[in-house]
Amino acid sequence: MVTNTSRRQFLQQTLAAGSSLALASCSASSSTSAPIDVLLKGGNVIDGTGKPARVVDVAIRGDRIVQVGNVQATQALRIIDAKGLVVAPGFIDAHAHSDLRRNPVAQSKVAQGVTMDVCGPDGGSPFPAGEEDGARACDSHATWARQHGPIAINIGSYVGHGTVRSRVLGPAARAPDARELAAMQDLVRQALEQGALGLSSGLEYFPGNVSKTDELVALASIAAKFRRPYVTHIRNEDDQLVEAIDEAIEIARRSGANLLISHLKVGGKPNWHKIDAVLERIERARAEGLDVLADCYPYEAWSTSLSTNFPAWAKDGGQFVARLQDTTQRERMRKETEASVAGNGGWEVLMLGNGLSAQDKDLLGKRIDAAAKERGVEPYTLACDVLTRGSVSILGFGIDEGQMDRILAQPWCLVASDGSAVPASGRSGHPRSFGTFPRVIRRHVREQRRLTLEDAVRKMTSLPAQALRLVDRGRVAEGLTANVVIFDAERFTDHATWLEPQRYAEGVMYLLVNGKVTVDGGKQTEERAGRVIVA
Repeated sequence: MVTNTSRRQFLQQTLAAGSSLALASCSASSSTSAPIDVLLKGGNVIDGTGKPARVVDVAIRGDRIVQVGNVQATQALRIIDAKGLVVAPGFIDAHAHSDLRRNPVAQSKVAQGVTMDVCGPDGGSPFPAGEEDGARACDSHATWARQHGPIAINIGSYVGHGTVRSRVLGPAARAPDARELAAMQDLVRQALEQGALGLSSGLEYFPGNVSKTDELVALASIAAKFRRPYVTHIRNEDDQLVEAIDEAIEIARRSGANLLISHLKVGGKPNWHKIDAVLERIERARAEGLDVLADCYPYEAWSTSLSTNFPAWAKDGGQFVARLQDTTQRERMRKETEASVAGNGGWEVLMLGNGLSAQDKDLLGKRIDAAAKERGVEPYTLACDVLTRGSVSILGFGIDEGQMDRILAQPWCLVASDGSAVPASGRSGHPRSFGTFPRVIRRHVREQRRLTLEDAVRKMTSLPAQALRLVDRGRVAEGLTANVVIFDAERFTDHATWLEPQRYAEGVMYLLVNGKVTVDGGKQTEERAGRVIVA
């Protein structure tokens, strides 16, 4: 049952529990008589704004930065020699699929210098949902926040349109009536009152893909009233990409919400020529005064559910697997499914990933066309068969790497992983969970020189903070929270590959989360100083 907890009550509850954002007075914490807890001495400070690096000291007391400049070390309890290292704001991952209740250590993100993950993207959030939706689901944002015990990094969440819709309509492939739409608006409003960082949608996924534009405008209008963003996985990223961009901008224009387009890309070689039209539309919207940003990750393959290629009607009523097992219904899905796959470049660009049943584990890492040939069936038949036995993910090698480089270089594009905070535990998955942030610095700064280091850091810090209206983080500045990464600019690199995706990054020498040393000399400590961040 949804609880009607006000934002004020929620803040009081979570502050008492020690899991919400500390709002301590900067003046109280910066008394000259109190010792400095940590002094970062002589580092190359890149403050997150894009300004050139400068060699200065950074003093931290409690969970706040209290001085940036020439700081005397006489009263410092801990001095970290940062000479020759970069001192930057902790990276903010504005599109993450992390569940820190399951994995509070957040190893893959800590090793990348990430100090905050924002979960609940693509229209799916852990709230609002009832017990019928599973043990990890929460009836409200407040419940979700209270469930976090000690965690290594900070976490926030969007409220998901798809989750809200399912809570009100169930697995129905129809438009809501006026009463149902009002109930959806109430759920979005409650989540935002309790501190959700924005409204997300996933319009390629069920039930987002059966939702009409007017429904999304009605919900994004609630986000606009709270000055929170509408964050969208657009309706199509390949053959209908331009139209999907137009819809996202229309929703922002009509609702008044600022827009963050998730993992912007052009999928499928037949669509690569559309890149100019996509960039032109975003630039035009920004010139009109709309607040439009996008995020992307620096990889030439995406990852999603294999079922995304199947039509929305097939999932109506939660009967997708039953329809796959019905030969008549399976054949009815074929035309739409194969058209979707063709738009992404064909079966040969799709690699089978996680979620395969024991019967199909031997197909892990194989392209669907090759796996089908091995089994002696059509690719479409293989896809249907494996989905009847498991919830299968795919990697899609349908992105032009040069275009991703071009998108990432746009001043309005921020870096986000679309990955998770996880431990290294196997050989499956997408390398973005382990390598996104250092890969940008290795590839785009050191190798290609498309970005300056200052530009790259801005895309990982102040730009996502700006998108999410997080005024107390994303920069190295006096009075802001002490979420700071100290890394070796020449050694900071990714090691995760397509064949070995679960390999940790290297080069982060120190990481401070809310003033606590979470990486010390290149090794993660036992500190669990992360908090649930509310808007």
